[in-house]
Amino acid sequence: MNARVGQIKLLAGRIMFATIVLPVASYPQTGAPAAAHCLAAGQMSGRDILKDTLSVKSDSGDYSDLHYDDSTVFTDGQATLSAEALNLDDRLCVEAFRKGNELVASRVLVTRRSQIDLRDRQDLLEWDRDSAFGVVKSVDVDAHSIMLQTAGGSDVLVDVGAAGEWILPPHAVDPTDAIAGDWTKLAAGDEIYVRGETASEGGVRARLVISGGFRTFIGSIESMQPLTEELRLRDFRSGRSRSMHFDFMPIYIAGAAKGSVDRRLYSGTVGDLKVGDSVLMLARQGARPGEIDALLLITGFSLQKIGGAEDNQKSDWIFKAVGFGGNAETGFKF
Repeated sequence: MNARVGQIKLLAGRIMFATIVLPVASYPQTGAPAAAHCLAAGQMSGRDILKDTLSVKSDSGDYSDLHYDDSTVFTDGQATLSAEALNLDDRLCVEAFRKGNELVASRVLVTRRSQIDLRDRQDLLEWDRDSAFGVVKSVDVDAHSIMLQTAGGSDVLVDVGAAGEWILPPHAVDPTDAIAGDWTKLAAGDEIYVRGETASEGGVRARLVISGGFRTFIGSIESMQPLTEELRLRDFRSGRSRSMHFDFMPIYIAGAAKGSVDRRLYSGTVGDLKVGDSVLMLARQGARPGEIDALLLITGFSLQKIGGAEDNQKSDWIFKAVGFGGNAETGFKF
């Protein structure tokens, strides 16, 4: 049933092309190519060669028509392109409009989807370096530290400091189901996920500790089977192909908040995904060894990074955005 709902949402999204012009608002962006101040921005989702319009989908999922003419300059920052050379899923940033009876784009910066995906992969690898998952070997309450053994057999010293500890209860299906815990009560053999900063002397300085089998995965989508609720993910670090149980409903797109460089999560559907996309999965250990139950999936199509920190946002913004341990307004504060 969930898969059918997602397919219906996808169909509705494809036919709901608005006839209005993209709003003239400021969309500061970061990333490669060089940062641009966009008057309008989004993914190209279609083209009408008779009307000289491009259908564009914003980060928030709104569809609009972008008008162009023979004088419109399309560029990737290095070379001039033709409208015919654009591909679906390319990122379009309107840097200037020409005013008249209707707004017509005069200059459009084009970023290929492949460029964004490469940046996403690099960003998620950096994000993952500050995460650790494994089994507790020992707890030193006086030293505020935990000795963690990873799945690869390496020992990692975790400096807990004042980090909060959360517990994901058995059979929890959403990050908001997490409850406050006490890391001093952890025992040898407990599985924990640690989010923090890799220390120069080795180990991790924790900002967040989660027990209960919670963990994260980064990788590219290999295949999707909505009817059987299975997603296969190619792990970026190990190259291993993992099969995950996922109902394809909790999908989020990381994009720019309107008029701000701050990032925001927007609801997506299975139709927004394609094989090869770089994604971040929040998941938990399943009931059987090796079994993984995915709680939600996050990907990105804009020039904003998915997980990396911006000037005034820590990389843990995702946990706050999904309402870990509560709703997004009153949940865990970083």
